[in-house]
Amino acid sequence: MKRFIGAVFAGLMLAPAVVSPVLAGDTELSAILFGRNYNDGVMAVSVWPGHAERRAGGPDETPSRMRAAQAEVAADPMLVAAIERRNIALHNVVWVQTAANGGRILYYR
Repeated sequence: MKRFIGAVFAGLMLAPAVVSPVLAGDTELSAILFGRNYNDGVMAVSVWPGHAERRAGGPDETPSRMRAAQAEVAADPMLVAAIERRNIALHNVVWVQTAANGGRILYYR
């Protein structure tokens, strides 16, 4: 009887681990941990000031590069819609890359 009660208790303790991935799309916690999925082919990455000195892997934030990236975003209606959807101001765009899958990666501060 003790083994049966122990097995039932263990099953009840494991139930949230099985159910939580199913409900992950509906929770705000998944948005906090993994970000929101907009399904628009654009991934927005927040970078901090001085990231190039910390070897974050991106180009330097020079004014000319930022202006070029902002002009690229302004010329592409898909990218303009993506930054509006994410509440990112155009003047905060640092640079834009094309991903291996053809999507766009937008870096902003």
